[in-house]
Amino acid sequence: MERYAFDTLFPDHQTAIADLRRADTEFDEICRDYQLLCDEFLSMNSEPGSHSYQFACDIRDTLDGLRDEILQSLRRAGKM
Repeated sequence: MERYAFDTLFPDHQTAIADLRRADTEFDEICRDYQLLCDEFLSMNSEPGSHSYQFACDIRDTLDGLRDEILQSLRRAGKM
């Protein structure tokens, strides 16, 4: 579960992420979406049986996609 926590996402690039979030509202929105979904995912895993397995898989897939978008944005901005 920890691999999804936002503060562990690209730990060597936290300053670049913060800078880009301030400069790019679309990137900031992607990061906010990731954080909200991550929080939901972590909380639902603390309540076993509260959601279906498929729902958890869908959330993981979406988190993976958002993580990829963050990575691509960092690369485009020359931050990686």
